[in-house]
Amino acid sequence: MRVLAVLFTLLTALPAPAHEFLLGDMQIIHPSLPATPVNARSAAVYMALSNDGPEDERLLGIETPFGMVRFLEPVTDARGNTRMRERAWVDIPAGEIVMLARGEMRGSLANVNRPLVEGDELTGTMIFEKRGRFDMFFLIDPVEAEAEFDPVSLASPAVSETDRAADIAAIAGALRDVLAAPQAMIAPVVLAGDVAIAGWTDGRVGARAFLRRKGTQWQVELWSNDSLLLLATLTSLGVSRVQAAALRAEMRAAEAALGPGFTSRFDAFPGTAHAPRDKP
Repeated sequence: MRVLAVLFTLLTALPAPAHEFLLGDMQIIHPSLPATPVNARSAAVYMALSNDGPEDERLLGIETPFGMVRFLEPVTDARGNTRMRERAWVDIPAGEIVMLARGEMRGSLANVNRPLVEGDELTGTMIFEKRGRFDMFFLIDPVEAEAEFDPVSLASPAVSETDRAADIAAIAGALRDVLAAPQAMIAPVVLAGDVAIAGWTDGRVGARAFLRRKGTQWQVELWSNDSLLLLATLTSLGVSRVQAAALRAEMRAAEAALGPGFTSRFDAFPGTAHAPRDKP
């Protein structure tokens, strides 16, 4: 019996809307736009792209009824001034999770000639360099509120991009293996030294998982709801206060970028489950 099977009976209500698409080994996680006021003529475009395949990919464009989405990234000059610079495409390296998020690279949609209403959908077609065209839809999320900070990376001790990509791929594989759910969506993933927190969703069920590197392998120790992000919980698991603070802050920022649907799905998990020692 799959580890997740019994959990479906424990969730009596659906969390806030969240959605994802699977294009081969590419996860397209919660593509969304915030609802807009009546007089707005543009909107931000957010999503996460998780490339679980062995080859790098590029997102070349996104078509919508309002036109093409532009890709913008913040650039800071020598004087400390930040401006948005347009990118022709979005690189999605193998084994990496790329965020289109507030404070980072994001999408921008101009010529929005009608209000975007919370709960509605907007059709779109994503154009990948290798995977080709893919029809999907965006969810319209609540009106974007001012945040205390933008979801920028609060990087843990420096590691090479190659090592980080390998770690993320290994963490995703370990979680899917323990859950016996090869189709599970794994995002976001944050690391601090030899520990990590990763969000996972499989259908109506989701949670935050705590993992630890042992030797060359990542092992899942438990998964839980919002209590996993408590400082007391992380320190009880042997995480230093510095690492715990970094994990909490980066996970909060990454979840904010994915949207409230994912956060509520993680929060709805009933209690804490310890990973079985042997594969199910």
